[in-house]
Amino acid sequence: MLQKYLWRFFAVILLILNSWWIYQTLQYSQYHEPLGKITQVETVNKQDVTDEHQNKDVLTTQKIELILLSTQHKGKKITLSNTFSQSKIKDQEYKKGELVFLSIKDNDFSQATILDKKRDTALAMLVLCFVLLLIIIGRKNGITSLLGLLVNTGLFYCLLLIYEKLSSQSLVWLCLLFFPLIVSSTLIISNGWNKKTIISILTTLCSTLITFIIGVCILTLLKHKGLRYEEMELITRPQHVLFISSLLIGTMGASMDISITLSTAMNEIAQRQTQLSSQSLYQSGLQVGSDVIGPMINIMFFSYLSGSIPLILIFLRNDMSFNYTFPISLSLEMTRALIGSIGIVLTIPITSFIASIFLTRRNEHEC
Repeated sequence: MLQKYLWRFFAVILLILNSWWIYQTLQYSQYHEPLGKITQVETVNKQDVTDEHQNKDVLTTQKIELILLSTQHKGKKITLSNTFSQSKIKDQEYKKGELVFLSIKDNDFSQATILDKKRDTALAMLVLCFVLLLIIIGRKNGITSLLGLLVNTGLFYCLLLIYEKLSSQSLVWLCLLFFPLIVSSTLIISNGWNKKTIISILTTLCSTLITFIIGVCILTLLKHKGLRYEEMELITRPQHVLFISSLLIGTMGASMDISITLSTAMNEIAQRQTQLSSQSLYQSGLQVGSDVIGPMINIMFFSYLSGSIPLILIFLRNDMSFNYTFPISLSLEMTRALIGSIGIVLTIPITSFIASIFLTRRNEHEC
């Protein structure tokens, strides 16, 4: 009876915390930076410019009037200027009604500048919508999935705290140490401790390690040729170490997804056909895997490549050539997608083999 209402208790707690977050974002006095609301915007100048690479752009200067919503000067009106480029790579356009954070030094309002827009209220409402959908549609499974996400976030945070105190080369080893914990916590919290979970954990660990070793060996043999690390140029730690670590995390997610799908399907087949041999069940697993492999690989590619679309558009809008734009913006994402796809392909026979052994073992209790 306790388990029946436990997930509802967690759901109520999450909704209360999310509602409190939204309430706090509306308390303007809590922010350290002065907060203002834009009341009027006027375009005062436009100028065509060309940089040293012959890239053309348009600089627009705005005259912005706003009113302070926080600090002891609440209600004071300020006028300032803002210049943004058409490409909006390093700056942005502001509009009437937007809330913005300000930088005001020594109460000199004539030198006030805009730091950024206030976006946390919209973010909090988006999270609330996400939690509500999980509760309404996913119910117990939705809440446990969210709890697993929170646990994994905590594990990643611990990993980063440890990494800060160690050498730059230690990140790969830390990820190898933490990823079994992440896989186990995710699957156990989401599905409980049963035969399907054990199969999924074993297959995810095996396929991820095999795929990661293959990927690292290939990159090492090729000496990272063709990989453009320019998008990571602001990182002070070794870029190739961070990239290799990201390969492990991405492969883990892909392998975990396909392994739980296959193990669930094979468990259902084994329960309905109790006289099925391990070889027949193995073939059934391969058949199910072949049906989902296409969509899974497409999801993998689109998930990685979609993140590069804004950068590609910025480069093309600034008259960069295709031969320059696509290698510099897609080389890392394509490599992640390819290695992740290898992980998906390898997970199918590994999961089918391990599941066929576990699910056809005699005298085994049912899940």
